[in-house]
Amino acid sequence: NGNEMHQNGFEDNDRQVSFDDITESQRAIEEAIGPRKTGIAYVKEFLLRTSPITLTVLLLIITRIPQIGLNDLLKKTEPNFSIYFGTYGTFRLSVALVFQLENILTYPSLNWKYELLYTPFLIPFVLVSVITYIIYRKESSDNMRGIFRTVYGRVKNPAVALAGALTLVQLMITGEEAAPASIIGIVLSEAFQGGWIAIAASIGALGSFFSGSTTVSNLTFGSVQEIAAEQIGVNVNAMLALQVVGASAGNGICLNNIIAACTVTGLVIGEGKIIAKTAKFVFAFVAIATLIMLAFLFSGN
Repeated sequence: NGNEMHQNGFEDNDRQVSFDDITESQRAIEEAIGPRKTGIAYVKEFLLRTSPITLTVLLLIITRIPQIGLNDLLKKTEPNFSIYFGTYGTFRLSVALVFQLENILTYPSLNWKYELLYTPFLIPFVLVSVITYIIYRKESSDNMRGIFRTVYGRVKNPAVALAGALTLVQLMITGEEAAPASIIGIVLSEAFQGGWIAIAASIGALGSFFSGSTTVSNLTFGSVQEIAAEQIGVNVNAMLALQVVGASAGNGICLNNIIAACTVTGLVIGEGKIIAKTAKFVFAFVAIATLIMLAFLFSGN
């Protein structure tokens, strides 16, 4: 019987996992962290072990709340020094390590900016990782150089795919009203008229699929959804709600997110197989949200 437990273990796909293996793993963990502590020692151990997550969340919060003041400080573009690269644009680097490239290929509105200290990279992730390593360096089975080598080995191949995906995203969203993504949305809204309600959430999901970001999807298609709602006489807030729901769901089929997740977890599997599994849940979520919104719209509220 496939449901019966084996005397010495259980089946995990095609490999039998022995209870001896589990016990051995538990012994390895206990050997690494020592016996379970109690009282103040337990609280201290708990705070230290959860500090990577706690510090990450704390740093994200204090650098995002405007009232604290770090938000503007980390995004300061002045003072800076600049280098003129001719038709390629003007490069600027500010005291807050904000990289800018303006007037790219002589286009006045074509600019690029990267806020090194504000973008979630050095702060908080690299900073917290280094602090964690310093705290637990005696327990680490590898040195800092070996850790970075392992990380590099995991990201070097996905980086190629990410570069292509991000290039496509920028091509889709660059140009404001003339951007391909905006043009597609406007043309579709004119073609579908009232039927746009049925695909509004899917458009939001499409934006997240391309960009990997709910925010970018909302920024790209939010104005399109607003225009479409006004043209077909539908409540604008209801239409924007469908956009947000679809954009949130679309992260489940975003190639960028799937590649990043596979990299972090060390999962070696084709992205298409993962999308095939997640897509049904995404489309079900979008369909349910659309039905609820249709009921809300036609109820007269």
